[in-house]
Amino acid sequence: MDQERKRRWIQSQQQRLDDIRSRRLTPTHHLKIDNIRLSKTEKIIQMKQPTIFRQQQSMAIDEYISKGDCKLIFLQQQNEDIGFKTFSEMMRTNSSWWGKADQLNPNESTLKNRLQFNQFQANRFTNQLTRKWTSTVNEVTELLNKQQEMQQLQKVKKIKLKPKPIPQVEEDEQHYDDTNKQFDPTSTSIKVFWFNIQINEWKPPVREGCSVTYVPSLNKAFMYGGIGNDLFKNVIALNTQTWIWRDIGVGKGEAPLEGRFGHTATLYKQSIIIYGGEKKFNNLMKRRECYSDVRMFNPAEKTWTQLKTNGDIIEGRRNHIAQCVGKYFIIFGGLNPYGLVLNDACALNLENNKWTVLHIENQFLEGVSDAASAALFNGEVKMENPYFSYECNKKKGKCPTVNQEGIYIFGGKTQNGEATNDLRVIQFGFKPIRIVKLKTKGQVPIARYSHSLNYFYHLNALILYGGRNDSKEENILNDLYVLQLMQMNWVLVQQIGGLKNGKFNHCSVSIDSKILIFGGYTKNVYANADIQLIELDQYKVSKMIKENKNNNQLSINSSDLLTNTNLKVFKTEFYQENTDQERNETKKQYDTMRSSQVNLKSFMPLPSKSSSQLMQDYKLLRLKSKFSSPNIFQSI
Repeated sequence: MDQERKRRWIQSQQQRLDDIRSRRLTPTHHLKIDNIRLSKTEKIIQMKQPTIFRQQQSMAIDEYISKGDCKLIFLQQQNEDIGFKTFSEMMRTNSSWWGKADQLNPNESTLKNRLQFNQFQANRFTNQLTRKWTSTVNEVTELLNKQQEMQQLQKVKKIKLKPKPIPQVEEDEQHYDDTNKQFDPTSTSIKVFWFNIQINEWKPPVREGCSVTYVPSLNKAFMYGGIGNDLFKNVIALNTQTWIWRDIGVGKGEAPLEGRFGHTATLYKQSIIIYGGEKKFNNLMKRRECYSDVRMFNPAEKTWTQLKTNGDIIEGRRNHIAQCVGKYFIIFGGLNPYGLVLNDACALNLENNKWTVLHIENQFLEGVSDAASAALFNGEVKMENPYFSYECNKKKGKCPTVNQEGIYIFGGKTQNGEATNDLRVIQFGFKPIRIVKLKTKGQVPIARYSHSLNYFYHLNALILYGGRNDSKEENILNDLYVLQLMQMNWVLVQQIGGLKNGKFNHCSVSIDSKILIFGGYTKNVYANADIQLIELDQYKVSKMIKENKNNNQLSINSSDLLTNTNLKVFKTEFYQENTDQERNETKKQYDTMRSSQVNLKSFMPLPSKSSSQLMQDYKLLRLKSKFSSPNIFQSI
């Protein structure tokens, strides 16, 4: 064995010597050795790899490129910060991408990782571009908006406004606020001043039993219904800045088909709720039927909506009282179609349109009709249920200050036809609810019905005017009382320039420091269609008394309304344009009405003789009327 080993060792050494000799002889021996080493290393790597990688050999780089998986280029050499290049760009710049690819490890996972990294960098680059683009677009739009705003500001500066005595008005308003603060609401020396606005243009026909609701956001009062020479169903708007009436028609949507009177109109969230009222006389039934539907009128859009109510069945009625308390619409009393006086109180939830007959503590309380009411709470009411306690949130608005919150009701007519002067209040937050008669002091007004009751903030008082008492010789009343709410004291007010005759069944609404009164009945005739205003502010009243030394009723022509300092109200340019447009429209209506009267023909029979002097005069006037002004024909 030892000899055999020696022999093998000698052979190996000889072979090495031969190899050394061959290296010296051949110049390409380095290449052969390198190839042998590469083959050996490849075999070693294949032996070390697991069986899975032996079976699934890694794909070549050119196959990745041909398939399109290599969407982006590879990074350049490690020390070069060249960035991204496509394969076509690399070919143009004579940079061999094959050589770059050969430097990479031909492992499939490493190639995929590099591709993902390249995609991440590409997305990052595109996001930066989009951010720069959006920022530049936003800057350009901001510059354009600023330029437009500057152009608009320049246009506003070019407007030439008419000079107005603004400092004097500001002084008057400041003095007005100071005097209201200095005025003692407990004082019993209260005076009011009456205005009579004579309207030369179109005005609504005379009527009674109508309703007027003031919408402060629109600076307009809306009148609906009433009865005169007909049962009216049109809605009429009064602009309280120009005191111009405008007939806006029946309205859109679910408008009532017929007119009504003796109904109620209540403001709720910029809409007017119309409930109840009386229909035309039914000759077959020999009675007047009453409405029981609930309709809402949107004055801004001039549209009607009829509420589909559910819950308890409520009897139709007229000459009742109605007020909104939170989300509830409350009604009390009134007359049914058979002339019976009702004593029930009902509540309509305006969110789910459900009627509920409220339980009253004194079920045998005598009901009233033709009464007047006002809802007085120490703030904005939030009521979830009439029987539960409610929240009263005070706000900056003109809210009353009362000891007992609720719906105040004064006067009315009982079942036996007698008038009453009881002051009641419907109180909520109890089950059953309470209707309490309040005790008052001072000069208590006499019993009455079909009167008006309004609240005035600066005096914190209720204003009672007019009405009727059939037991008195002068059954139509013309007195005016103030109820001071904190003291519950009645004061008879001195009226400067008051009406000669009283009114009843009229409509009234409080507008700032004035009370507007329209329509009604007086001394066997309907009251004229002029507007009566009662000024309650004590500073303005004293100022007007000094100006009007005779203490007569102040009559103002409709053409002088805008220049009158006592009726001057601050007007924006928007309202100025609207009021001018309304004045032009009403003027056109009035002109067409006057011209239509000229074209009327007389139906009176003429004398049979053609030679009579009357016939000749008539023909001459007819010929002159074709070439002369319309006023000539009025002499016929």
